[in-house]
Amino acid sequence: MKENQLLISEISGYVNLERLTFLVDGVFAITITLLVLELRPPEEGLTNLRESLLAMMPRLYIYFIAFYSIANHWVVHQRMFRHITKINTTLLWLTMLELLFITLIPVTTAIVGRFPAEKLAAACFSTNSFLHALANWSFWAYVAKNHKQFASTSDSDLLAITSRVWLIISLGWLMSILLGYINVYIAYVSWVLLPNLVAIWASHQRRLISIKQNPKRKI
Repeated sequence: MKENQLLISEISGYVNLERLTFLVDGVFAITITLLVLELRPPEEGLTNLRESLLAMMPRLYIYFIAFYSIANHWVVHQRMFRHITKINTTLLWLTMLELLFITLIPVTTAIVGRFPAEKLAAACFSTNSFLHALANWSFWAYVAKNHKQFASTSDSDLLAITSRVWLIISLGWLMSILLGYINVYIAYVSWVLLPNLVAIWASHQRRLISIKQNPKRKI
């Protein structure tokens, strides 16, 4: 029986969804832990604790942003990945691509923490986030296009909204790269506002779908 299942898996190109989920959870857990390693006072040029704590503020700020970013990605991944019923090699590698940029978040966070006023540092964080969002958009655009194959039990409109959300976020991160070269602090603000504004819009769109499916329900 197991040999037949393995043969079918190899021929069809489908992979074990449960193992992929375990891998994703592990990568997120390790990455979110690595963030805190850079959260320490500067070791040179300061004479007392007060100065050290003040010097830590830029690192602390970017740490909170990065922590929220990773945590939010994990929450979204857990909430939306339940729609996936099957996964093939293409979706597997798109997931690996997403994880690549997730693991780079601690690196770009450390760069911004050490050079908070540098435009290039802000661009590094924004670029990595842009590429991560682009990988997610590619994943969900592929799923939405082939929803009967990979998310057969889910509403196609809901999957399409998820795809559009990641496209909007991708464009927002791309814009934040340009904003960073105008003023890094404007870019910092955009890192906080962007995901929350898009999340509000997405929630509204999902409510509209729910009402469409159940007209008696009110917003």
